[in-house]
Amino acid sequence: MPDTTDASRLSHDPSRPIGLVLSGGGARGAFQVGVWEVLSTDPRGMHGHAPGVISGTSAGALNGALIAAGVPPRRMLDFWLDLARSPPVVANDEFFRSLRRALTRAVLREPGRTLGRRGRELRIIAGLLRKHNTLSPSGLLSAVLEFVLTARFDTVSDLLDSITTSYLFDTEPMKERLRAAMGAPVLKDTQVRLALNVVDVHTGGVVRIVNFPPAKRSDASARHYRYEPVITPEMILASASIPLLFNPVRVHDQDLWDGGLLVNTPLAPAVALGARRIIPVLVTPERRAAPPGPVTMGLAIERLADAFLENAYNNDRKLLLDRNALAERLGNSEYKQVELFRALRPESSRTFNAGSYLFFERDALLEMFAAGQRAARRWLAEGPIQDDPRSE
Repeated sequence: MPDTTDASRLSHDPSRPIGLVLSGGGARGAFQVGVWEVLSTDPRGMHGHAPGVISGTSAGALNGALIAAGVPPRRMLDFWLDLARSPPVVANDEFFRSLRRALTRAVLREPGRTLGRRGRELRIIAGLLRKHNTLSPSGLLSAVLEFVLTARFDTVSDLLDSITTSYLFDTEPMKERLRAAMGAPVLKDTQVRLALNVVDVHTGGVVRIVNFPPAKRSDASARHYRYEPVITPEMILASASIPLLFNPVRVHDQDLWDGGLLVNTPLAPAVALGARRIIPVLVTPERRAAPPGPVTMGLAIERLADAFLENAYNNDRKLLLDRNALAERLGNSEYKQVELFRALRPESSRTFNAGSYLFFERDALLEMFAAGQRAARRWLAEGPIQDDPRSE
């Protein structure tokens, strides 16, 4: 095992390609741009060499495609700032038309409700009046919410089933932004092996779109990989299509969603595409001690989102480390060990709060970019350090 503080461990070595794994994280993707600027220019980093392999999900897929296209970090930052200046999404009129029609039908059906149902609802209302102080606005709101969730949830279900579309915003304008940022209509003829990670809307299965075929003797299963020598904006956008918020993206015969649902930190595709050294770049801060005071709704949402993303990384990390241990025991040269570096991530700060996942505001993006620069410099100064299998 090489020395964990060897500062030359990111030097160019074609026999040991570096894989950059970029997690999803919405607007926090600006953090990854700051990281990449430092890694690509610092003498202790990759110093002018593109990574041999990139595996990205959601925001990480956007950044990974731009890096593979040879876009300089400052132009990548301009791309993110342009999203803040003029969001390339359009509200889905069909959603609101369907909602209006569904509400109208629900109101018209009210007179036909059975006496039995009405009697049950009246008993529930009587109980709510005893339980809540409905003379206060908060008490009345609590009672109404509890009534809907206990006595009338079937109406909510009917309303949802009557809405004939599945998303709030259409990302069609984003395609032209991507083409302009890449400097070409599609991504092709790049030496960077790229994996975009998505989820099939109908089957719920993971699909990994790759621009190079996975190694024949890798851990890859052909049915989980879709070889596409030409990467289109649709493929990139599919990985960033957050369910319910954005439209699914049609790629050939599949409707695809954000890969962050299942593979937010996709280590396996990097290995399948030949990476032998992997740098994971996450957008979730290190674990923190609980702050004093009550757990606010904002803090609860933040911790829930962070825990979801962290759990995805921990599962992928464990699988890779277990694979390394198995390869060492077998001594099989066909399955070489992969050096996994400790994840590069932001320090805890107010910038990375619950709203920051979707807060596309110029100053916030610039702060996340600067946080990425600081994190990368700190990470390089510390080693970089190899991931310790014994650590939690």
